[in-house]
Amino acid sequence: MNPLVIPRPEHPISRAMIDEEALKVLYRLHRHGFISYLVGGSVRDLLLGKVPKDFDIATNAHPHEISALFKNSRAIGRRFRLIHIFFKGKKIIEVSTFRSRSEFEETQNEEGETIRTDSFGTPQEDAFRRDITINGLFYNIADFSIIDYVGGRIDLERKIIRAIGDPDERFQQDPVRMIRVIRHAARTGFSIEDRTYRAILRHREELKKCSPSRLRDEFLRDLKEGASKPSLCLMFRTDLFLSFFPGLDRVFGDRNPYKNRDRELLLARFGLVDELVKMGRPVPESILFALFLTPALKVLTPEHPFLGEKEQHFYRAQAMRLVIRDILTPFSVPRGIKEMTSLILLVQSYLKKAIHRGIIPRRMRTKKYFQEAVLLFGLEAQARGEEVPRLLRNAVPSDLLPWWPGEPKRRRRKFRNRRPSTSSRPREGR
Repeated sequence: MNPLVIPRPEHPISRAMIDEEALKVLYRLHRHGFISYLVGGSVRDLLLGKVPKDFDIATNAHPHEISALFKNSRAIGRRFRLIHIFFKGKKIIEVSTFRSRSEFEETQNEEGETIRTDSFGTPQEDAFRRDITINGLFYNIADFSIIDYVGGRIDLERKIIRAIGDPDERFQQDPVRMIRVIRHAARTGFSIEDRTYRAILRHREELKKCSPSRLRDEFLRDLKEGASKPSLCLMFRTDLFLSFFPGLDRVFGDRNPYKNRDRELLLARFGLVDELVKMGRPVPESILFALFLTPALKVLTPEHPFLGEKEQHFYRAQAMRLVIRDILTPFSVPRGIKEMTSLILLVQSYLKKAIHRGIIPRRMRTKKYFQEAVLLFGLEAQARGEEVPRLLRNAVPSDLLPWWPGEPKRRRRKFRNRRPSTSSRPREGR
């Protein structure tokens, strides 16, 4: 198949837009006789007028040949070797050899056994093994052209997210591709092509076949990149969310008559998370997980007016262990993150009592989880349209809760401790 080659005068990408270190890698590979392409999301973002986060490179050079050219490199990966080239400032350029299959693509042998294979391939095979068409574009450093095997340029112009190849077959081979379709539609605001959308509806349950840790990493990536609200909205629309978290069916599924209200509240929470990310304030993973667990806890632990304070706390702690076990444990969430999530959720009731009493105990303010607990409290309050009490706002740094500026501190007037003059002193009697 002959690709569409878009010459330099017909596209907006110039070398001035490409990272300096990435250009060094591209040119060194080219000077030594290898094919050298800028690939994937970086080409997509440059065509959209955005600044790419990463500049990935693909070549026909094998890993050992790449390592020989770059002494500041290291090979990673077990089955398919990638080369990371290190530069000053902790910058890394990732270089891969063209391959014919995705790293996680599953196939069957003659005996019907499921196996995973990958091998080196051609540029065309490398383009077709990618997830969506707008990520299958190559920038050729040899003549500054764009090479399009998959129709990605047209889909960019039409603002369409389309799976490469047969979406039914591709989603069965690697169900994580469905998450990536959702992610890119949320990031770009593009619409999902109809055939691809219907394939997601048919194969959403295939997610259960994937590695839990891989699903966790892909999902957290959606939440951390500033487009979590539109991503979750699409996951609700396609029912991919409940395939991800079947344990939350009681809260966000048809079993809950107020599911629409609870879904809107969850979207409001993550809309605030997106605002923080866009302001350059990354949100800890413990907060992200806590935002998901809060609705489940409220369903499982309603307020019991006949229970005392200690009994209510014990009841809530037991329910939290069950929720964490059912929702977080299957995703191989690290123990430290689960413990922090549990702590900041448990301390929410103590924060409410402290606000009611008008004082935050010093022992609470010195806890390592205090600021995260306040941030969770603030996100919950803002999502509900409520205001965080001034007492809580002033107990943390002003940039922790950007929606509620703390009360301006009054400047204390300094008084000098003047000694009375000798003329004003009363005379001592003789």
